[in-house]
Amino acid sequence: MDDFGDTYPLYLLRFEGKWQVIFPETKEDIGHTDFWEQTVSFLVAQHYKIPQKKLANLPYCQRRARIAGDIIWYGGKSDADLLKAIRKALGNKKLEFQYDDHERRLKEDVSGFKRLVAHYAVNVPNLPTRKPS
Repeated sequence: MDDFGDTYPLYLLRFEGKWQVIFPETKEDIGHTDFWEQTVSFLVAQHYKIPQKKLANLPYCQRRARIAGDIIWYGGKSDADLLKAIRKALGNKKLEFQYDDHERRLKEDVSGFKRLVAHYAVNVPNLPTRKPS
């Protein structure tokens, strides 16, 4: 990645069909894993009713990106609704997606997350429920 000035991470969460763009309040340059452990994992844990400690080591289970100038470095497919949500959340209409393989989710983390969701899904609205053990 070239020098685009200040950079900071984004997590792109989808709750009840709506995008939530999570970024450091001060837009500081922090690693995804630190941001996940300190902030984002708590939001995901609360939403899915999963103990946060179970999510702490799964920083690549959710969509994520990095902002650098007017570029959104993203490892997923471009999505017009997601772009609109990011632009609105960050107050920057110039933002555009640029593919970055480094910003992809990891299959192992996604699988681990799905197992946790299935296990704890009893009390989560809009998710298929599991049969009580």
